[in-house]
Amino acid sequence: MKYKDRISEREYQGRLESLLKKALNTNLQPLRSLETATKKRRAQKKAADSGLTKSTKTASANGPPHR
Repeated sequence: MKYKDRISEREYQGRLESLLKKALNTNLQPLRSLETATKKRRAQKKAADSGLTKSTKTASANGPPHR
C-alpha cells in the first residue's frame, strides 16, 4: 500500500506543478504580446524618425531656396 501511495503523491505533485506552470504561462501571455507590440512600435518610430532626419539633412544641405 505504501508503494501505491508514493506513486499517487508523485502524480499529485506532477499534476500540481503542471497546473501551476500552465496558470503562470496563461497569465504571462498578455504581457509577452504587449512586449512584442512595444518592440514593434519602437522600431516603427525609430524608422520614422530616421526617415525624417535624412530628409531634413538633405533639405538643409541644399540650403534655403534662392529668390
